[in-house]
Amino acid sequence: MGKIENALISVADKTGLVDFSAGLVRLGIKILATSGTASFLKQNQIDCTEISAITGSSDYLGGLVKTLHHGIHLGILASRDDCSHMEQLRRSGFPKIDMVVVNFYPLKKTQERSLDFIDIGGPAMARAAAKNFRSTVPIPHPKWYEPVLGELEKYREISSDLRWQLALETLSMTSAYDCQILDVVGMEWIGRDRVALALEKQMELRYGENPHQKAYLYGFAESSGLEVLKGDLSYNNILDVDCCIELLRDLEQRAAVVVKHASPCGVAQSDQPISALESAYGCDPVSAYGGVIGVNFKFDEECASFLAKKFVECIVAPDFDAASLKLLEKKKTRLVKTRGDESKWLYRSALGGMLIQSKDSVVLDDLEFVSGDPVDVRIIEDLKFAWKVVKHVKSNAIVIAKDMKTIGIGGGQPSRIDSTRIAIMKAEQAGHCLDGSVMASDGFFPFPDCIELAHKHGICAVIQPGGSIRDKEVIQRAKELSLTMALTRIRHFRH
Repeated sequence: MGKIENALISVADKTGLVDFSAGLVRLGIKILATSGTASFLKQNQIDCTEISAITGSSDYLGGLVKTLHHGIHLGILASRDDCSHMEQLRRSGFPKIDMVVVNFYPLKKTQERSLDFIDIGGPAMARAAAKNFRSTVPIPHPKWYEPVLGELEKYREISSDLRWQLALETLSMTSAYDCQILDVVGMEWIGRDRVALALEKQMELRYGENPHQKAYLYGFAESSGLEVLKGDLSYNNILDVDCCIELLRDLEQRAAVVVKHASPCGVAQSDQPISALESAYGCDPVSAYGGVIGVNFKFDEECASFLAKKFVECIVAPDFDAASLKLLEKKKTRLVKTRGDESKWLYRSALGGMLIQSKDSVVLDDLEFVSGDPVDVRIIEDLKFAWKVVKHVKSNAIVIAKDMKTIGIGGGQPSRIDSTRIAIMKAEQAGHCLDGSVMASDGFFPFPDCIELAHKHGICAVIQPGGSIRDKEVIQRAKELSLTMALTRIRHFRH
C-alpha cells in the first residue's frame, strides 16, 4: 500500500491527539497541520509544519480556502499505482499526503438562513482521502488512533482491510455531517421529496425479538430518551420501555404502568407513589410477571421493596434514590433512567422503507355525553383516565378502569367484542369488582354487543370515539340500558 511518510492533521476533537502524533513522529512520519491544530501540537512539543508554509495561501478570503488548494488535493488524490499521477505530483513540487486525520467542529443551532458556519475544507479532504484510501489513509475519529498506530509499529504500513474500514467510517462521518447541517438550520425534512437521516448507534442490544437475531438501537444525535443504569437491554425491552415512557407522558399525576409485549397490562394514578405501583401491578399480576415497570416519579426504597421478590425485566423511572439502587443491585432487573427528550414524529419500517407519521398527541378537552343521567366527578375522571390509557393499547383496544386504575385490559384482537370479553375476563380473574367501573374503546362500536356485555357485568359508563354508521342504534341501546356514554369524536388506533 505504500510507505506512510506525511500525515495531514486538522481536527476539532483533540482527544488522544498528542500521544497519536508523538507515535507518528517516532516512526519518522512528518506532520502537516492546519493553523489551529498546529498551534495545539506545538504547545505540546510535537514537531509539525503548518499547511500555509507549503501552499503559501493562508490569507485568501480570511483563511476560508487554506485547505481548498490544488497542492493539498494533489497530495491526497495522487494514486501511488499510477505513474502519471506521481509524475504530475513530482513536477508540482507539493508533497504526497499519505494520511489525513480530520474531524469537524460540532454544529450548533444558527440564525435562520445563515450557512456561514459550514466546514468546506474538512469534508473535502476527508472525502478525497476516502476516495483514494489505497494510497491515502483517512482517519475520522480518535477511536482509530490505536489500531492505526498498532499496524504502523508492527508492519510499517496500514493493511487494506483497515484502510477500507477507515474509508467507510469517513464517508459515514461526512454523510452525517451533511444531514446535521440541515438539522441545525431548522429544515423540516418530513414530507420533502428526498430524505437523508444521520442516525448514531446508541447501543448494541442483547438480541432482537428472538435470541438468534442481532439488534441495535440507533437514534438522532442527542435524541436518546433513556440512560441504562444497570443491565443490557434487548430489542423487546426497548419496545416495552418506549411504551412505558409514552404512556406516562400522558398522565399528569403520580402514575405507574406495567407493560408486557409493548402493550400496557396495568396502569394506575395515585397521590402516593407506592399506591400507584401496587395498583398498577395488581391490575393483572399474572401478566405483570416478567414485565417492564415504568413510573413518572423518583423510584424509592418502598417501591423497590415491593418489587424485591417479583420477577421484573426492567424498571423505568426519571430517577432512583440511593436506597432503591442498593436494594435492587443484586437483582437481575435492568434499570433505566428516562430523560425529557421527545420527537414530534413516529418512524416505522415497512415494505423495505419507512412510514412516518406525527404523534397521536391530541388532548381531550370536553366529553360529549349522549346517554345517561348527570355524571359525578369520579366517573368523569375515570373516563378521562381510561381514555388516556386506551390510546396505548394495541387495537382493537378496550380498557376497564375504576378509581383511577385499570382493572381489565383487552387488545390486539381483530374483533372488538373479543377485546371486551378479554378485558372483563382479566378483571374477574384478578378478583376486581366491575360494579361502577368505566370502559374505554379506542374505536367506535359497530354494534351494541360490546355495551350490552359491559352493562351485564356492572360497568356504568363508556367512552368511545363515535363515527359508526350505527351510532344512533348504539346510543339508543345505551339509553335503554341507562348506561352513561361519552363521545370523543377522535379515535386512537394503535397497530
